Amino acid sequence: MATVSRWFLDFCTLKPQGLGSREGTLDSLTLELPAGAYTTFRTFKGNCALHLEAHFQRLEETLRLSGYHVILPRSELRATIRLAIANKAPMEDVRVRLLIPMLDKVPGCYVFVEPLSVPAAWLYQEGAWAVTRVLSREQPQAKSSRFIYQTADMRERDLKAHPRVNEILMVNPEGEILEGLSSNFFAVQEGHILTAGHGVLQGVTRSLVIEIAQRAGYPLLFRAIKIDELSGLEEAFITSSSRGVLPLVRIDEITIGNGSPGVITRSIACLYALRVEQMVEPI
Repeated sequence: MATVSRWFLDFCTLKPQGLGSREGTLDSLTLELPAGAYTTFRTFKGNCALHLEAHFQRLEETLRLSGYHVILPRSELRATIRLAIANKAPMEDVRVRLLIPMLDKVPGCYVFVEPLSVPAAWLYQEGAWAVTRVLSREQPQAKSSRFIYQTADMRERDLKAHPRVNEILMVNPEGEILEGLSSNFFAVQEGHILTAGHGVLQGVTRSLVIEIAQRAGYPLLFRAIKIDELSGLEEAFITSSSRGVLPLVRIDEITIGNGSPGVITRSIACLYALRVEQMVEPI
C-alpha cells in the first residue's frame, strides 16, 4: 500500500486545494468517489509527461459522450498537477490520475499521485502472461471509472494469481480479443501487426505505437485476433502509459510463438523508448 497525494481543482474558482495524503492506491481512492471520467498517465524525468494534451482531450470526450460539455482549464489543471507532484524527489517518477465526477454539475477535477510502479525488468526480458475473460466496455470510447467498479473483484482475484500474470484481456461474445483492462492489445501474425480497430479505448500509448509501427514499415492490420487464433500467433504485446510496450508470451494456457519476446515486439519497444525520449515535455 502506497501513500497517495490528493488535490482538487474547483472549476468555479479555478483554485487548487490540497486534500492531504492517504494510504491506498489510485484505484482504491477512485472507488471512494462518485463515478466519473478519468485518465491515468506517468511522469518522465520527474516533471515531464507524454502527450498530456491527449489525456485532456480524452477526459473531454468521455464527458461529452456522457452528456457533459466541458472545456478543461488547461493552464490551471497543469498547475495543479505540478503542485500534486511537487513533494517527491526531483527525478522520481509518479503515476497521476485525473478524475472528474459526473454529478448533476461537474464540480472539478481530482488529481491523485502515487509512486510509479512498473513491471519488473525481467518481465520485459522474459515476457509476461495474461488471462482472458468475456467482458467489454459499455462505451469503448469513454474512460469512465464505472469500469473500475465493475472489474474490481476480477482485478483482485486474477491479477494476483501468479507473479507473471500482468493483465486481463477482454474477449467479446464473438470470441475476439479487444483490449486489456488497463492496456491495448497487439499481436503479430505472419509478420503483420494486428490490433482491434473498433470496440476498444483509443489509448494514448496505443496511438503512438501505431504511428511508430507505420513509420518503421511494419504491415499493420486493424483486426481483432480471435481466441482460437492464439496458438498461431508469432508474438503478442500490450501497451499502456505505465507499461510502455510489454511482451506477452502466454495467454491463458497457450504459449505465444516460441515462448520468448519476439523480434518485432523488441523492435517496437526500442523505437517507443526512443520516441518517448524525444517527445516528453514539462508539465
